[in-house]
Amino acid sequence: MVRAGALGMKRLFPFSQTFPFLLCLGVIGLVLVLEDFSPENWKTIKIYLLSRPFFYHSLVIYLLALVLSLFTYRNLYNFKILLAGFLFLLNGVFGLLFFIGISLPAGQTYDLPQEESLRLLLYLFYSLDLLVIASVPSYLSPRVTRVLLVLFALSESALLVAAVKGRKDFLPFLREHLDLLWTHPLLFLAATNALIAGIALLLSLRRRDPYGWPVAGFLAMFTVAFCVKGLDTEKLIFQSVPFVLSLLVLANLTISLSHRANYDPLMNIYNRSFCNHLMQGRARPLGRRFAVALFDLDHFKRINDRHGHGIGDLVLQQVAQKIREKALPRGMTCRYGGEEIVVIFPDTSLSYAEKVAREIVSSVAQMQIAIARKKTQTSLRITVSGGVAAGESSKSDAGSVLEAADRALYRSKRLGRNRVSAIR
Repeated sequence: MVRAGALGMKRLFPFSQTFPFLLCLGVIGLVLVLEDFSPENWKTIKIYLLSRPFFYHSLVIYLLALVLSLFTYRNLYNFKILLAGFLFLLNGVFGLLFFIGISLPAGQTYDLPQEESLRLLLYLFYSLDLLVIASVPSYLSPRVTRVLLVLFALSESALLVAAVKGRKDFLPFLREHLDLLWTHPLLFLAATNALIAGIALLLSLRRRDPYGWPVAGFLAMFTVAFCVKGLDTEKLIFQSVPFVLSLLVLANLTISLSHRANYDPLMNIYNRSFCNHLMQGRARPLGRRFAVALFDLDHFKRINDRHGHGIGDLVLQQVAQKIREKALPRGMTCRYGGEEIVVIFPDTSLSYAEKVAREIVSSVAQMQIAIARKKTQTSLRITVSGGVAAGESSKSDAGSVLEAADRALYRSKRLGRNRVSAIR
C-alpha cells in the first residue's frame, strides 16, 4: 500500500514538472539560511548583489531570458514561454529601478519613488502577469502570437508608467475601491497569490502541461519577498528571479534542441522514433482526448518512376513542410514510413482535426512544385489522401486510434483519393 501510494504521488507530482517549484523554494531557503546563519561570509556577496552595477547584470540576464524564449519559440511554438520572457523583462526593469536605481552618465541616479504603495503595486503586477501566463494557451499560430505580444507589451508598459507617473490619482482610486489592499496588504497579496497558484495548477492538470508549477514557484518567491519588507533579504529574493527564469527557459530550450535530433533529415519533420514517443505520451501528454490524422501521397511511385528519386525526394520534402505548416500550432507532424505522414493532435477534438486535415488536402492540391525537365522549368502537381480518427486517453490507446486513422485513409483511397475520411 505504501509503495502504491508513493507511485500515485509520483504520477500526480512528477519530479520533472515540480522541479521549477522546488527550485524556487530552494532559492528562498538559500537566501534565508545565508542571511541568518552566515552573515559575515554573506556580506561580501550581498554588497555586490545590491550594487548598481548589478542592475546592468540583471538587465542582461532578463534580456538573455527573452532571447532564449525567442529561440525556444522557433522550435516549440510555446506562447507561454515567449510571453513570460516579455512580461518579466518589462516588470523586471521597474523592479530593479525600484530596489537599486540606475546611475546616469551625468553622475545622477534615477530611482523610482520609494513609496509603499508602489512597492505593493509592483508585486501585484507580477502576480497578475503570472495569472496571464498561466491562463493563455501554450500553442497559438504565429500571427496570433505577434498580435497578442504587441498588445500585452503595450498594455503592460502603459499600466506600469501610469502607476508611477499618475500615482497621486491612481493610488487613491485603488485605495477607495480595494480597502483590504491597503489595510492588510500581506493578507491580500498572499490570498491573491494562493488563488492564482491554484488556478495555474488546475489549468496545468487539465491541459496536462508542466507550466503551473513554475507559476506557483514564482508566486511563492514574491510572497516571501513581500513578507520581509525593507530588508536586504527582500531585494535578494526579488533579484534572484531573473536567474531562476533564465535557468527554466534554458532548460526549455535544451528540450527544444533535443527535438532536433528526432527530426527526419529528408522531410525536416519528426521521425518515426519520436512519433512513437508521442503516441505513448512520453514526449508530450496526449491529454484527455486526442486525434490522429494520417496522410499518404497519391501515386507517388509514378513520380519516382517518371522523374527519378531526386524529384521524388523534393516532392516529399515540400509536401511534408506544407502539412507541418498547416497542422500548426496544435498538430505535431511526423514521418510514419515511406511517403506516409502522421499528424498527432493532443487535447483536440475529432471535428477540429478533420477540419485541419481537409485544409491540408486542399492546400497540397494547390501546390505547384517547380522541377527541371529536359532543360526547361516546369511544375508538378501532387495530391494526398487523409484519414482521421480520435480517442480518449481513458478509453483507447494511441495505437488503436492510429489503426482507425489508417482504415479511414484507405477509405479515402478507395473513394478516389485527394480527400479526407474520418472514423467517428
